[in-house]
Amino acid sequence: MDLRVLMSFVSVCRLGNITRAAEALYISQPALTRQIQELEQELGCKLLVRSTRSLSLTENGYLFLLRAQEILDLAKQAKAELSENGDVLHGVVRVGIVESRIMDYFADAVVQFNQRYPHVQFEVYSADGDDLKRYVDENKLDMAILIEPVESAKYTKIPIDVIEKWGLVVRNEEMPIKKKTLSYEEIIERTLILPRRYIVLSEISSWFKVPESRFKVSAYHNLASNALTMVEKGIGSLLCIEGSFTNRPKPNLRFLPITPERTTSHVAVRKKNRKLSKPCEIFWSDIEQYFPVQK
Repeated sequence: MDLRVLMSFVSVCRLGNITRAAEALYISQPALTRQIQELEQELGCKLLVRSTRSLSLTENGYLFLLRAQEILDLAKQAKAELSENGDVLHGVVRVGIVESRIMDYFADAVVQFNQRYPHVQFEVYSADGDDLKRYVDENKLDMAILIEPVESAKYTKIPIDVIEKWGLVVRNEEMPIKKKTLSYEEIIERTLILPRRYIVLSEISSWFKVPESRFKVSAYHNLASNALTMVEKGIGSLLCIEGSFTNRPKPNLRFLPITPERTTSHVAVRKKNRKLSKPCEIFWSDIEQYFPVQK
C-alpha cells in the first residue's frame, strides 16, 4: 500500500471533493480518481459514496480514514526519528498535559530543552487524564503530565511536586466580596459541574463523606475551559483545581478554595517497557531538572 495513495485518500476526505483534492495534490482529477478506485479494489470494499454534488464516507471508509491517518503519522514520526545525524538531534516529543498551572513549568522546560536541541519539536495535547492515558496506551502520545490520582500500574511515573488547590468557580454576583472560602456543606448545597473522571469523582465523594448521588450535578466535563462558559451562563458552579481557572480567568467569575483545604499534585507518566525515540528519552530523563519532583 503506497503512502502517497493514503495521502491522496486523506486529502479527498478532508476536502470533500475530488477536484479540490486533485488541485491541492498537484495531480489530475482522473489520476486521483483512479488512485481511489485502485485502493478500493485492493481493499475489496467501497470507501466513498459519490454523487453529482457531494462525496461521503462509507462505514468502511470512515474506519480506513482513521487507520490511514495513523499510518501517515507513524511514517512521519519514523522519518523524524531516523533523521538524527551525528550530534544534531531531530524529532518530535508528543506530550499530553492536563489543564493546570503545570503548563507554566512545561513551557519553561521546552525553552530550556530547545536551547540545547533546537531541531526537536513538541506536539502538545490538552485533555483530561482519562483521554491522555488512553493516548499514551495507544502510542499516540509519548508521555503525559497528569493530576493525581492515577490508578494504573502500567506506567512508569515521576511524581511532580506542583500542588493545586481544589475549590469552586462561581459567578461574582452569587457571592459576597468578603467570602474567601467555601465549606463542604456549602458546596454540597450548590448545583455543580464536576469532572467526568470516575476516579476523581470517587475521591471527591470521599472528601465530602457523601455518595456521588448526593451532589446536585447539572453537567460533567472533560475540559474546564469549556465548563467555565457554563458557569458564566448560570448552569452551575465548577468544582476544579485552581490552575484550571487561572489558566483562563474570566472577570465575572471567582475561584473560592475549599475549607478544610484539599490539594493534589501532578505526575509524569509513560508506558512501561516502551522504548521511545532519542529526543523523548532525553526529555524524560531530564524531567527532574525541569520540574520540582517529590523525593
